[in-house]
Amino acid sequence: MHTMIVTMTLDPTQRQEVDRHLRDDVVSWATSRPGFVTGRWLRSENGAAGIGVVTFTSAEAAAAAAAGPRSAKPGKAWTIASVELYEHVAEA
Repeated sequence: MHTMIVTMTLDPTQRQEVDRHLRDDVVSWATSRPGFVTGRWLRSENGAAGIGVVTFTSAEAAAAAAAGPRSAKPGKAWTIASVELYEHVAEA
């Protein structure tokens, strides 16, 4: 399996908009990608940073999915800072 890690810069004054975007837009987009296994979207306690951790069945599926956030335009409450792909090595 392979995981896509998306880091985001968030506007802490726009928590409701960030949450809406993640729940309504990002989750539905991610779950519809071929090879999707699981996803988690996390926000820092101060609300200024976020991380998406999305696992796919293969390197090819993760790479294809990564094209989405890599080409995403910033929203009014978030900006994509980076998109990285990782191969699973161990799990507990």
